Amino acid sequence: MLCPHCETGIKLDFSGTSNVYPAEHKAKKQWGFDLAHGFCPQCEQLIVLRRYGTYWQHDDEFESSRELFSESEEILYPVVRRSKPVDPEVPERFKNEYVEACAVQEISPKASAALSRRLLQDILHNHFNLKARSLDKEIDLFLELPGVPQALSSQVDAVRNIGNFAAHPLKDSSTGEIIDVEPGEAEWLIGTIEAMFDFVFVQPKRLEELRKRLNVKLAAAGKPPMK
Repeated sequence: MLCPHCETGIKLDFSGTSNVYPAEHKAKKQWGFDLAHGFCPQCEQLIVLRRYGTYWQHDDEFESSRELFSESEEILYPVVRRSKPVDPEVPERFKNEYVEACAVQEISPKASAALSRRLLQDILHNHFNLKARSLDKEIDLFLELPGVPQALSSQVDAVRNIGNFAAHPLKDSSTGEIIDVEPGEAEWLIGTIEAMFDFVFVQPKRLEELRKRLNVKLAAAGKPPMK
C-alpha cells in the first residue's frame, strides 16, 4: 500500500487489531470487518484501517473468536487527501490552504470550493496585484496578462462558468462563502490551483536554477553569462 502520509510504498505491519464485527451473509459466506492500526516504517506516522472480508468463527468451551480474511480495506486515518505533494517552491501560506481544500473535498465540496476560490483570489491579489470589484473581473484582468499559457487561461476562465457566477453572485463577490456548488466544481477548482502553482511558483524557480547552472558552465568556459 501507499502510505497516506508520505506516499511511500510500504508493507504495513499491524500493531493491533480489533474484534471482527459481523456485517452480512452473502452466498453462505460470513462477511465482516475489523479495525487495524500500524505505523509507517518510513515516516513512522499512524495509519488506521477498516478491513472488510470473510471470517471464520471459532467456538470452544470457554470463548468464541473470529478470524478475518481481509479482501479490501479503507483508510480511516489520516483522512485520505486528493492533494498531490506540493512543490517546495510554493509559499507555505498557499500550500496550507490548498491542502485544506483537498482534505475536505469529499466531506464537503462546498467548503472545498470556497477555500479554492479564496486561494485563487489570494494569488491574483498578492502575486499579480490584480484587484477589482469581484473575482469575475479579476479573472478578466488575469486573462489579459501577457505570457499566460492558453491552457491555463482556459482553465481559469472556466472557473466562473462552472461556478455559475451569474446565478450565485456570492461566488463572485464573497469567495469564501459556503454555498451550493455544481457537480465537479470543487474538483475543477483544485485542478486550477495546481496549474496556477506550477505556472506562478514552480516553473519560474526551476528555470532560474537552470539558468544559474548554465552560467556556471559558461563562466568556466570563459564565455559571457546567459541573460
